[in-house]
Amino acid sequence: MTSSFSLLDSPLPPLAVGTMYFGTRVPAAHAHVLLDHAIELGASFVDTANNYAFWHPGATGDESENCIGDWLVSRRRRDRVTLATKAGARPSHPGGDLSTALGLSAPAVTAQVEASLRRLRTDHVDLVYAHVDDRSVALEETVGALQDLVARGLTRAIACSNTSAARLSAALALPGPRYAAVQNRFTYLQPDPGHDPAPHVLLDDEVLAAASAGRVLPVAHSVLLGGAYTRPDRPLPAPYLRPGTAAALSALDEVAAEHDLDAGQAVLAWMVRRPAAVLPIVGCSTPAQLESAWRAVHTPLSDRAVEALEAGRSS
Repeated sequence: MTSSFSLLDSPLPPLAVGTMYFGTRVPAAHAHVLLDHAIELGASFVDTANNYAFWHPGATGDESENCIGDWLVSRRRRDRVTLATKAGARPSHPGGDLSTALGLSAPAVTAQVEASLRRLRTDHVDLVYAHVDDRSVALEETVGALQDLVARGLTRAIACSNTSAARLSAALALPGPRYAAVQNRFTYLQPDPGHDPAPHVLLDDEVLAAASAGRVLPVAHSVLLGGAYTRPDRPLPAPYLRPGTAAALSALDEVAAEHDLDAGQAVLAWMVRRPAAVLPIVGCSTPAQLESAWRAVHTPLSDRAVEALEAGRSS
């Protein structure tokens, strides 16, 4: 059976629909078709951010939220969607980068989320992430601002993204509504131990342990390495070309073949059934890709297959 995921005790599907390029690389009309199909399948957890995708030529960061907001209004489906967005890593002006990010001070958090709600055409979201840790601001101030959003009914729950185990544990020790989720970078292959993926933070064993201790939902981005598991034209990023990679990929290919999956699907099937289950965010640009991911997270793996993958990953 698929591992059980929930947000504030409400059940979640075993994947989130990633919308990073909705309204930019994925035209809005096509994105709306994909969202329609997601709802038909049951993939009702939708993940966006207030900076997607500011780095795309001509974009500002409004595009994904505007695209989803138009869809929510036109389809009248807000009540069928668990909606997550993020604040903090939006450039302060068009053409800016993360060095000019608005950050996570209390005024910045409040203003960003209020702007997100306007773009999303809704009076609340289900989850707001603090997007990329902002160490220039006291953690108490950031968490307090997020908690105020809960008190005002602007979000049901709060979370953090690209955050270390120490900062997650410190935030969980504060009084008031606690982080319900942590979203970091995670995939089957492990990068070189010296690799720093900043501004991303890995969902490593320490973060997973802190999440488990705090009953925090672990969520992962960058799970398929941009298609590198399955596409010959997408080589593995250099940090993942390390001793043990060949053995890990061999184990992955064996399990995939046994279950009539491709390697990317096997990664997703493993993620939701491993001992420390992780909910993947999957970005799709076609209905077929969405269906492939949905099938993967609903494909049962035997204990033996999961153990083989865990062993291969650790080699």
